[in-house]
Amino acid sequence: MNYLDALAGLLREHGVPEERVRGTTDDLAAFLAEGDLDPEEEFGPVDRFADELVGEEGPEPEPESLVWAADSFVATDRLNEKGAEGWEIDRVDRLGRFVGHRAEDPQSWEYRQEIAPGRRERARLADRIAPEGWEPCGHYFTFAYFKRARAAVVGPAAELGEERREPGPRRYFWSLRGLVLMGVSLVVLTMALYSLAGTLWEGDAADRVSTLAGAVVGGLLSVGVVLGLFWVVARLRAR
Repeated sequence: MNYLDALAGLLREHGVPEERVRGTTDDLAAFLAEGDLDPEEEFGPVDRFADELVGEEGPEPEPESLVWAADSFVATDRLNEKGAEGWEIDRVDRLGRFVGHRAEDPQSWEYRQEIAPGRRERARLADRIAPEGWEPCGHYFTFAYFKRARAAVVGPAAELGEERREPGPRRYFWSLRGLVLMGVSLVVLTMALYSLAGTLWEGDAADRVSTLAGAVVGGLLSVGVVLGLFWVVARLRAR
């Protein structure tokens, strides 16, 4: 094994990314070839040279990550609490959860939740508030979320320093209104299913098929009408 191969192996053991390993060895190979130099005479023992390249602090650590959720009634408050702890939201996933990270040298962030039911509304809103330092960080259903580094408002005071609050074990945050809304929805759904089950139990085979088909069609139409009305109201409010 030659000097550069041994160096590459040591760098990998230190946790240096493969792309950086290849770039370093390629640059060193070109330097040595240009002057026909002996690597050990030029750089010293390979293990010591590897330590020098990595540095005493080792490779840059991976940022902390956090995934959590909150209903729309408390999302803004929870977002700003996390932002004050240095958590930056990267996106909102398909389940409506906030996916974020905290850098090694964190700064505080602030967030806002807006109603923007379509792509056009989100783009229009983003353009309107961009001069204030806001940028999109995700959307879910009719809600759009924006983030802004506190440094844009308060300058260096936004830096958190070495002290950082560790996130608690809780990952889901529900408000009383959100819980009541879910509870009412579950009660209505349970009553509808109970009524449907009773109707199916009492009828014959033909009645059961027709009843079930009617219930499915009626349910789909009801859900479609409710979602359509909600979508229209959200668009009107966004405008």
